[in-house]
Amino acid sequence: MVIKQDNYEINLKRSIEKNQILSNDEIIKNLLLNRSINENSTKKFLENFELDNIDPYEFTEMKNAVDLIVKYIVSKKTIGIYGDFDADGLTGTAILVETFRSLGTNVKPFIPHRENEGHGISENGIKSLIDLGCELIITVDTGTNADKIIDKIKKERQIEFVITDHHIPEKEKYNYPILNPVFEKDVTDYSGSGVAWILSKALFEYFNKPMKDGLTSLATIGTIADVAPLIKNNRIIVRKGLEEISKTKNFGINALNNLVGKKFFYEPPESEYISFQLAPRINTPGRIDDAYPALNLLTAPNLKTAHNLSQKIEKMNEKRKFLSKELWGKIQDEIISQKEIPIIFINCSGYPLGLLGPLAGRLVEQSSKPVLCFAEKEGILKFSSRANKSYDLFSNLNKLNHYFKNFGGHASAAGFSIEAKDYESFRKDLISSHNNNSSKTSKKNYDADLEINIDNLNYNLWDDIKKLSPFGEQNPSPLFYSENVNLEKFKRIGQDKNHISGVITSSNSNFNFIAFNTGEKKLSNGKVNCLFSLRTDYWNGKIQKKIQILEIENCD
Repeated sequence: MVIKQDNYEINLKRSIEKNQILSNDEIIKNLLLNRSINENSTKKFLENFELDNIDPYEFTEMKNAVDLIVKYIVSKKTIGIYGDFDADGLTGTAILVETFRSLGTNVKPFIPHRENEGHGISENGIKSLIDLGCELIITVDTGTNADKIIDKIKKERQIEFVITDHHIPEKEKYNYPILNPVFEKDVTDYSGSGVAWILSKALFEYFNKPMKDGLTSLATIGTIADVAPLIKNNRIIVRKGLEEISKTKNFGINALNNLVGKKFFYEPPESEYISFQLAPRINTPGRIDDAYPALNLLTAPNLKTAHNLSQKIEKMNEKRKFLSKELWGKIQDEIISQKEIPIIFINCSGYPLGLLGPLAGRLVEQSSKPVLCFAEKEGILKFSSRANKSYDLFSNLNKLNHYFKNFGGHASAAGFSIEAKDYESFRKDLISSHNNNSSKTSKKNYDADLEINIDNLNYNLWDDIKKLSPFGEQNPSPLFYSENVNLEKFKRIGQDKNHISGVITSSNSNFNFIAFNTGEKKLSNGKVNCLFSLRTDYWNGKIQKKIQILEIENCD
């Protein structure tokens, strides 16, 4: 069943009779079925969170990678880690730095500068590690398609390589071990930090040592930040990592927890704590300047160093937020002018490249269209692009690869560069190739789990639903749809009055609700139809169970 409104559609997976009351167990059963979890697999889904059950050797190249790395560990030779500047790459790099330090190995990390070097492997970056004495270089969250550079360095300098990555490969065979879930059958779709964690686990197992505390926390941050699917082994890593974050021994994460004032008196954090608090701060240095403060924070040797670095990063984070707000104000005319175009292009020249990705993501959420943000530097346009599930960025952009100086990404996110002189023709070609270029409007699309009568809600349901967590990609927080609901005490809140709050009543209870970024909605007390999830907040020592409304309309 599909419910259509002017600017959104709701795809209802299941509905029950209007007056039917379900037990909480029956509601949970329906939610599990929506996630393809049947009675035979329910116990495993709800209870299997043992890290020991994850086998690193599900990667066919793991033995070759471990055998090679162990030779360098045993011989006390210096190992280089070539990472990436986003939260996934930084946490993955931190995992391997901490791993090799724990195993008594001299390790040197390298993180490229976003503005000067960009994503991916550069020859200069590799040579900087060689100059530091590295004889083996391990990549994190990058390197799959850098075979030409790597083969050249291997031949000229006799340097060994191991690639850990999760990006889509352009070939099948390599002259060195490569750990990438894309090459494997039935393997979890790990993030870059997830693959680094798997390699770390294999190395600790080889030396018969327990894995260092805090590494699962790092993999959890990277996995959530990179929007990896929270199913299979990712679900196990994130569940255990969220528990670890609440009592972490990683000085950097501990400092970030203190910075945002998060005290875990009741239970471990949810995934959104990573998405909205930790990951943005880890990303910040690499977005507006150099990423090393974030890496140094995550690998800090003591709490004092971590505290000082976290304070520095927080100042950078305030600058990032200021620049983001300023940029948002400047592009509003561009957004309006492209209202009738199926793909949005935004010129962000003059601002840090690191602001482009989050801006594109925000615009996709707002418009449901593919968004390409770019900035010009020395005659080159550098793009960061985002799209929702209705448009495969990677495959559509790949059709125009003759324009690109470099290109990489996924179905929902991609980065590339083109000559500035080619912009108009590239823009025209991409819009022309859009599968739905005849469509002038875009809508938000929601997949709702269940249409229920509001009388089915009870406060115990909040706790029962948490058993399905952690929530994220491919295991979303459950969405419900209800019609003819009583709305009371409606009011606009927030500095800009762009949020709304109030009370929804059932026959036996009242529920406070919050709805973000809906201040322009024409709404009044009375009967409403609404799409919502169940939200738990902790404020001033109290647990608050609320309804979070995503869409709401007064009944006709």
